[in-house]
Amino acid sequence: MKPIILKDNTLNQPLDGFKGSCDSLRKSLDSIAGKTFSQLSESNFIVFPPIAKEADLKNDDVVLNYRVDGENLRFTTGNVMGFFAAGKDNHFQIQSRFDSGNKNYFLHYMLQKVCNVAFTPRTSVGEDSFYDFIYFLFPAYLRKAINQGVYRAYVTREYNDANVRGPIDVARHIRKNVPFNGKIAYHTREYTTDNCVTQLIRHTIEHIRSLSMGDAVLNGSDGKNRDDVSEIVAATPTYSRHDRMSVIAKNLRPVTHPYYTAYEPLRKLCLAILRHQKLSYGESNSDSINGILFDGAALWEEYLNVIMRDSEIGEKLVHPNNRTGFRRQHLFELDDGTKNRCIYPDFLMDVDSKQGKIFTAEKVLDAKYRRLDGGLDRDASFQILSYLLRFSSKKGYLLYPSGETSVKEKSYTLIQPKDSSAIVIKAIPFHVPEYNETISFQKFSEEMQTEEGDFVKKLC
Repeated sequence: MKPIILKDNTLNQPLDGFKGSCDSLRKSLDSIAGKTFSQLSESNFIVFPPIAKEADLKNDDVVLNYRVDGENLRFTTGNVMGFFAAGKDNHFQIQSRFDSGNKNYFLHYMLQKVCNVAFTPRTSVGEDSFYDFIYFLFPAYLRKAINQGVYRAYVTREYNDANVRGPIDVARHIRKNVPFNGKIAYHTREYTTDNCVTQLIRHTIEHIRSLSMGDAVLNGSDGKNRDDVSEIVAATPTYSRHDRMSVIAKNLRPVTHPYYTAYEPLRKLCLAILRHQKLSYGESNSDSINGILFDGAALWEEYLNVIMRDSEIGEKLVHPNNRTGFRRQHLFELDDGTKNRCIYPDFLMDVDSKQGKIFTAEKVLDAKYRRLDGGLDRDASFQILSYLLRFSSKKGYLLYPSGETSVKEKSYTLIQPKDSSAIVIKAIPFHVPEYNETISFQKFSEEMQTEEGDFVKKLC
């Protein structure tokens, strides 16, 4: 089924090529329209990056809104990209505004960088593309879960040997050990890494390994993906491929452990992969996958982090992370010495810090996925000005993607008293290469790498 395609960060998009009933579509969309990224993450949507509840992060980006225009519908989208179903017959795809036709090169490329996988995407849109993106996410979800440790749980094991460590199973003992052979049948409870959750992950790994793209997904260039896979393999010595259906059945309930919070989104992803679930919405199956959504702002920020971290400015860069609480800073200090108003500037360069507190920074860099070709908006300018004031910085950079090669960086000098040194904010565009149906993904990747080098030079 060919999906209805929309672009992100676009106002009043018409519903082109739709031949069904708009009234029926409106009823289906009411369950999705106006919902935020964080609200849908709590339902049967797979979201990237997964939202960590302990980070107290607000994701207020609305996936889409629509309005009635006569007999038609017009859609407004934000930073969210992805696939989702509206009713049984209508599938939507929100593409990056830099992607073209039926290809998702820009989204694929950013995910490859952030998730540390590399394979050539399919050229068609639809559910095949949906499954490609699910495979992309597996290493990132696994990494986040492994960072909390390999999942442990109590499991009942049955044994038949001479080392009795639990209650004797009389019926099983009579059945197996009469006449007496020196063994005792018993069972015991063990706190182990070899449990239904890790077995589910292991079955997912073995399924991906059997695919043509398996090596690209499971073997990252930095070795972290291989290490994560090795930990799960070592933790599941009782794995058997014949147990797949029973393992799936044991994992239909959510993971509610208060410490292993990252394993619940991973469980949902594994089930979607192993069951090869189709997109559905509003059906009776509570385990159905309603869609897969990408937070464009977070993905853009992490993509910039990867390319800058691996460049000549990487050693000068500090990247606070509001999803993990890493390098949390504060804007105010109260009379009693307590800190107030947490802030997470995206990137700081050449910092003066002590014991985790950053006092000053020569440059403040803020990643913006929004459209800034026309100039700074109110929120972007006020936010970076607060960061510049907090870190005694005179240079602020807004880093945003642009599809217009003619757009140049713009400088904004803050109006101040004459004796004050100038505070300058620069809006620096990252020129996303334009492509059409004849351009291969490899060619697009080469052009992106060239632009990455030119972009980093502007930040030095």
